Amino acid sequence: MAALLLHANRVVSERQLSHLVWGNDPPPSVRGQIQVHVSELRKLLGRGTILRQAPGYPIVVGPGELDLHAFDEAVARARDELEAGRPEPAAERLRAVLDTWRGPALGGVTEPLRALEGPGLNERRLSALEDFFDARLAAGRHIHTVGELQQEVVRHPFRERLQVQLMLALHRCGRTPEALQVYADTRARPASEVGIEPGRSLRDTHLRLLRDTTECAADTGVPALLPAVSPAGRGPLVEQVLVPRQLPPDVPLFVGRSEQLACLDGLLEATATTVVAAIGGGPGVGKTSLAVHWAHRVRDRFPDGQLYLPLCRRGPDASALDPAEATAAVLEAFGVPGPRIPAGRAARFGLYRSVLAGRRVLIVLDDAQDADQVRPLLPGVPGCLVVVTSRTLLVGLVAAEGARPVTLDLLSASEAREFLAHRLGAARVAAEPEAADQLGEVCARLPLALAVVAARAATCPHFPLSTLVEELRDACVGLDALDSGDPATDLRAAFARSYRSLSPSAARLFRLLGLHPGPDVTSAGLLGEPVRRARALLAELSRAHLVTEDAPGRYRSHDLLRAYALELTVAHDTDEDRRAALHRLLAHPPHTAHRTARPFPAPGLIPTGPGCRAVPSPRRPGNEAVYEIEEFR
Repeated sequence: MAALLLHANRVVSERQLSHLVWGNDPPPSVRGQIQVHVSELRKLLGRGTILRQAPGYPIVVGPGELDLHAFDEAVARARDELEAGRPEPAAERLRAVLDTWRGPALGGVTEPLRALEGPGLNERRLSALEDFFDARLAAGRHIHTVGELQQEVVRHPFRERLQVQLMLALHRCGRTPEALQVYADTRARPASEVGIEPGRSLRDTHLRLLRDTTECAADTGVPALLPAVSPAGRGPLVEQVLVPRQLPPDVPLFVGRSEQLACLDGLLEATATTVVAAIGGGPGVGKTSLAVHWAHRVRDRFPDGQLYLPLCRRGPDASALDPAEATAAVLEAFGVPGPRIPAGRAARFGLYRSVLAGRRVLIVLDDAQDADQVRPLLPGVPGCLVVVTSRTLLVGLVAAEGARPVTLDLLSASEAREFLAHRLGAARVAAEPEAADQLGEVCARLPLALAVVAARAATCPHFPLSTLVEELRDACVGLDALDSGDPATDLRAAFARSYRSLSPSAARLFRLLGLHPGPDVTSAGLLGEPVRRARALLAELSRAHLVTEDAPGRYRSHDLLRAYALELTVAHDTDEDRRAALHRLLAHPPHTAHRTARPFPAPGLIPTGPGCRAVPSPRRPGNEAVYEIEEFR
């Protein structure tokens, strides 16, 4: 119940419930146990409270029914009052809501749930407690606050905001030597235990006390002693106010993609929620180029900063970046010192959202592996816009977070010609228009391939474009002619990152597709698998953008991907596997045609038999012949 309530009104998957309740040691019948517990809770709470919704369960909670929601709402109202200059009512409200917090967070629940969710809850309470002390000090009630502050500093010796508040309260009580001793003790502790110096806010307060200025003694507002506060008035989260400008250089000579740019422009007017755009497409199609180019076009609309986070490490393994690591990079970009970045994941994500709250920031998350990698990096309140690029279809992000899908395909023929004209000069393309168009086709109108070929042509200005076309068409050269020698533009490496994401069966199907001679395929033939299974594997290839489903049941891939698939099948599949796949592929049309021709005269004209046996195609009631002939195409 605690695991469901912590995610109230949201679906908690069975896998997530298992992890939260049992950690890494779930019982063998974990799904059955979850169902039993849900059934028992429904008896206690009513059947309409916990629903079944794939892939798990949401618990329905109304306004005012959950103490955690009431706590967050009361804290938010108190912070508004503090920012509006009403510290007394803010302090009273915070005291009342803090008194409802009894015992440790998640006391009495399983250890995995407490370890995962407890730090985030404790951080919420401590932040509210620090707000309470800010309000008390701003109201001039320092004498009544010293004792509580001393207790909390003992309990939380590394919370520098508490140290600053205690020093200020002691100084205003005329106990400046004790305040200076707090600093000395605090400085000695981190230096001896973790090897760091106190943060800037603590150092600045210490210097002001040493100067013994009357300004500090007469001051009635804590923020005057704090170098930077969060937009929500939550105290010194950062060392100094920074505006990160992390976008890579704009893409030179960007062409085309007018429809996708217009779709992204349309997101700028949305203000009610955090806006997310999911740019998807195959390897080398220009997802990052589009995201970066558009981000530069609209960067002035985001005065609080532009962030760029590559979520896939470079190198041979190309492993995915942990969201917690990416979050730390963002916090440092906004000036949060490394020692103040929480180690716990929940607390770190909470601080990340706190820093972004109230700011208008553009965040580019490049090359995301899946939706789970992106979700912790989404801001918690409206104002920011997130652009995600991914090699896979982020269906979960579109379904759950309302992300706007923006799909990239190959360039059109006119865009490919314009691409070459920008790179090689309009005069050179105009001098050989047919060769330029052929160059675009040989490169499959794939932006990465066109960029490599254009670079080669630009470095050899005396070479006719027709010569490059012939070189690329040479069957013995294959993808070798597109090897630039630079890992950043290595076509094989780009294809390989998508290929490595496939399941073994889907990877085998992709390799065997290199044997297919036609421009498109259906779900039958190569694998010798049942139609439903083959379609599922083709759908996986489609999600990875290694094939494109132009019409229901018909898939295509461009020439360069087929060349890569052919290289893979020669390297990884046996001659026997390839011969068997070709046999199934070639036997499928006569088998299909024979079944189609049975209602007509002379069906024996089409040879059949054991040697021509193929995987049967699915039938459509009332439209069988049309579909079978379509398979023959």
